[in-house]
Amino acid sequence: MTDHPVHGDETRPGPTARPWLAMLVMAARILAVLVLLNAAMNLVGSLPAGATPGVLGDGVVHGDWRTALTSLCRPGAAAAVWRTWSPVARVLSMGCLLLGTGVAMALRPAAAAGLFLAAGLLLLTLRSTGSNLWADLAAAHAGLLLLSVVLYGVVIMITVVRWRLLLAVQGIRVPLWSLSRLTLIGVFFNLAIPGAVSGDLVKMGYLTRWSGARRAEGVLTILVDRIIGMLGLFVVASVSVLAALPMLLRLGPECRPLQMAAVTVGLGSLAGVIGVGLVECRAALVRHPWIAALVAWGARVLPPALTALIGRLVSALELFRGNRLAMARAMLMAIAVHGLLAVNLWALGRALGEHALRPSHYVITASVANAVAAIPVTPGGLGTRDKTTAIFLSAFQAAPPEKAGSIPVALSLVIALWALVGALALVTAPRGARAAAGAATAADETATPAA
Repeated sequence: MTDHPVHGDETRPGPTARPWLAMLVMAARILAVLVLLNAAMNLVGSLPAGATPGVLGDGVVHGDWRTALTSLCRPGAAAAVWRTWSPVARVLSMGCLLLGTGVAMALRPAAAAGLFLAAGLLLLTLRSTGSNLWADLAAAHAGLLLLSVVLYGVVIMITVVRWRLLLAVQGIRVPLWSLSRLTLIGVFFNLAIPGAVSGDLVKMGYLTRWSGARRAEGVLTILVDRIIGMLGLFVVASVSVLAALPMLLRLGPECRPLQMAAVTVGLGSLAGVIGVGLVECRAALVRHPWIAALVAWGARVLPPALTALIGRLVSALELFRGNRLAMARAMLMAIAVHGLLAVNLWALGRALGEHALRPSHYVITASVANAVAAIPVTPGGLGTRDKTTAIFLSAFQAAPPEKAGSIPVALSLVIALWALVGALALVTAPRGARAAAGAATAADETATPAA
């Protein structure tokens, strides 16, 4: 992989280029760690002696965070309470504290902010609905929980088959096992690193060993796969919002923001479908004098190497357009993925004991929540998806009402479980794959401005 350097390294400022900025960032990191330690010791001191993991989790979710963040801690009192806890609770508390400290000190400020925002939204989801996630999981139907885990694995496998289909259109053959490993690694990076394309960058870095001289075409399959996935979401979201419009309009005036969000997602998804239709008519559009003049101007002013690369990408895209059957199959797979995500949410609802909502409620909820999660604010949409899902389930009057918070967070735990499988796939991958992952992560850092 040494023949493909990471672009941007040569122009990246060195650690001493702006020492005042480095000092400011370090001061912010230290301040974040001190605030985290102070809040953690305040929360520990507020919990009862002999706490178990369940009591610890409930205290973290429903504790007095305002007091914990605004008052000075008493380390001695916190240590005395902590020593009375069960061994598992002590290990969990120390692990969470070390993880938070590592995030604050090791990651870029933007990445750390995204992870902390995701954690805050998860806590807010459980707190605002009065959910007791640990009790709900302990009393859940084990078979339906296992079904949820399997369903998400099926979703991942469908994306693997879809990507393999797109690669085959470009004449690139990659073993199914290698694509499965690489997709799981992408799942891990999407959840571990904030950003819209963290997992895609890893795929791009690793795919070069398989695509050879057709590297640009191989990279295009990743971009087309992302576009098809979004188009599948557009189709499911627009259809589900239109089908559920009477139900949405029957909600009370207090749900007006929710109605507007659903309609916005539905109309935006419909616009996306129309936009793809316009791309399909590209050959007719480029014959328009204004558009033809713009294309000719770009060919004159752009560097020859970039013009040649664009030409190759356009040719590859035309190859996709010439394989309508393969693209139709890929599109159906994308729709199936988002349909299965809705089924997965429904299965979790039934597993945790929610009994009032119909499958249609879960379809519209999953469609809007996945559309919100596509906005690259937190890693993998973690937190934003959960809060949106909880708002919709509460508005639809989930029963018991506290399940509206447990259901989306349980889904995030399922996703995190598969991300751990992706981490294992990364650790056990050949050295070339790990090097590609590291190079792609470095490229992501140079491409994403630090906060």
